[in-house]
Amino acid sequence: MYVTVTSRPDLCMAVNYFSGFQSCATDEHYSHLKRVLRYIQGTLDMKLVYRRDQDATLLEGFADADWAGDIVDRKSLSGYVFKVRGATVSWCTRKQVSVALSSAEAEYASLTMAVTEAIWLRGLLRDLGQRVADPTIIHEDNQACIRVAESDKPTRRMKHVDVRFHFVKNEIDAGTVRLLYVPSEDQVADVMTKGLPRIQFEKLRNMLGLLG
Repeated sequence: MYVTVTSRPDLCMAVNYFSGFQSCATDEHYSHLKRVLRYIQGTLDMKLVYRRDQDATLLEGFADADWAGDIVDRKSLSGYVFKVRGATVSWCTRKQVSVALSSAEAEYASLTMAVTEAIWLRGLLRDLGQRVADPTIIHEDNQACIRVAESDKPTRRMKHVDVRFHFVKNEIDAGTVRLLYVPSEDQVADVMTKGLPRIQFEKLRNMLGLLG
């Protein structure tokens, strides 16, 4: 758990999964756990590398969700990643508290979580003497979610997420954040929410700044 919070965002999704079975683990879970332990053993030298890049955006985020990914209760998994000058500084994987009725709703819940983190990080950067004038770009790979966030009012299918709608909408209108579409293959937060094929996983791991 400690390394996922401090230096290994690539392990967040796995740790989140296993934490749900601490008191009721089966042989199948132990088999999956051994695979994760073998991965850790083979990547002990993996670490976040921080390189100051003045040409990189001061603060940018990535938000993603795995809709109904939990086969037990069909709740979705939210994840976000934030970078400062191209270096990963904040990340999170968290199971959503309610069942989302659509992929757009699941993504919107993740977006709400990411916007909250963006507000906190913008305040922290200001406390450190950084000038934070431009909206923080949050990359999102669900175009329906982006349309909902940028619309003037929630659609009929999204009225039950009214509070979240107004929160995100207010921050967009206030110039705190701006949403930008990113293809799923370049969605860094994808690694926080679901198991991926090896090539894609390693690509996103490199984009996180994790190098061996």
